Amino acid sequence: MSTPNDDQQGRDPRETYRSGPPVPPPGPHPYGAPEQPDPQGPPAQSWPQGPPPGAPQGQPGGQPGWGMPPQPPRPAPSRHRQRDAEPGRFSWWDLGAVVLYLATFMIGGAGLVATLLPPVRRMMTSGDADQMALSQFLVNAGAYVLMALVVLLLAGPAVMRAVRTFAPLWWLKLLLVPVSWLAIILVNATLVSLISDQPQVSANQQAIEQMLGAVPYLGALVVLGLLGPLVEEFFFRHLLVGKLSRHLNIWICGAISVAVFPMIHFIPALIGLTDDLSIATLVPYVTMGLVFTLGYILSGRSLLYSWLLHAFNNSLAVSLQYLLQGPLKEFTEQLPDTMPDGGVAVLGLLGATVAPVVSPVLGPVLAG
Repeated sequence: MSTPNDDQQGRDPRETYRSGPPVPPPGPHPYGAPEQPDPQGPPAQSWPQGPPPGAPQGQPGGQPGWGMPPQPPRPAPSRHRQRDAEPGRFSWWDLGAVVLYLATFMIGGAGLVATLLPPVRRMMTSGDADQMALSQFLVNAGAYVLMALVVLLLAGPAVMRAVRTFAPLWWLKLLLVPVSWLAIILVNATLVSLISDQPQVSANQQAIEQMLGAVPYLGALVVLGLLGPLVEEFFFRHLLVGKLSRHLNIWICGAISVAVFPMIHFIPALIGLTDDLSIATLVPYVTMGLVFTLGYILSGRSLLYSWLLHAFNNSLAVSLQYLLQGPLKEFTEQLPDTMPDGGVAVLGLLGATVAPVVSPVLGPVLAG
C-alpha cells in the first residue's frame, strides 16, 4: 500500500472535497517583488466607510459614490402633461390637396362638374328656388365627401396620434367643447351689438339659410356638421398651424390662421362682387377661428380636438337653425311693440349669431 503524502496525512477526504485541492505556493512575481511597506513607518490609511478625503461625491440618482458629480433628482413625469400629436412635415401631397381645394371651391370646379350630370343640371335650371337650393347642396355634398376622403388619407396618421395624446385631462377637454360654443355665441352677440345697432347678415349666411330650407336635416348635419369641419380644420389648423410651425413660431402661425379663416369666406367681397364685408360680419368668423386655433395649439396640435370643437359648433348651429329659424324671426318681429330698441337689438343679434356659425362651411361655394 502506498503511504499518503504528508499534507494529506490525517485529513478527512470530505474536507478535501469541500475545500478543494491544495493551492501551490505562489511563484515569483513577473515584474519583480512588490514593494513592502516599511515596518517602522506609519501604517497605511484605509477608508472603510467611504472615499478618501477630497474625492468627488455623488452618483446618478443622488446616491453617494466616486467618480461623478452629484446630480439633482429627476422630477417625476406629470400625469397631466399634454403630449404633442406631431402633425409631420409638408409634402407634395399636401400641396396637391390645397390645389384641389382651391379648384373645387374657389374657382367653382364642383359646379362645373355637376353640370355634366343631367339630373343636377335640370335642378339648377328649373327656376324653382327649392330645387336650385337642393342642387347647390348636392354639389357641395359631393365636393366635401371627396375632400374628406383626401383629408383622411393624408392626415390619418396624425389623427391616430391625436387619439393617443387625448388622454391627459380628457374630461376637461370634453367639457370645454360646449363651453367654447356658448362663449362664441355670447362674445359674438356682445361685440356685434357694440359695433352695430342692427344685426348684419352676410351673403354667405343668406344663401345657407335658403339652402337649409330645402335640405333634409340629417343630410345637412352630416355635410355641414361633420365633413365640413374636418376639411376646414385640415387646411386652416393642421397645415397652416401644425405643419407650418416647423418653420415659424407656432403663435405666428396661429395668427395667420385666425386672419385667413374669415378672409377666405369673403372672396367675392374682396374682389368686388358683393358688398357684405364689414367689421360686424367678420366678427363671428374671427371668434370662431380664434377658439378653434387656441384649442388646436393647447391640445398639443391635435387635429382631432379642433375637429371636435368645430363639429360640435356646426352641428348645434345647424340644429338650432332648423328648430328656431322660423319662430325666432316671428318673435323678433313682434318685439318692437313691447320692448325698448336696445333689447330688440340684443335679441336680434343673439339670434343672428347662431346662423353664421354654419356659414364658414359652404360659404366659398355658395357665395361664388
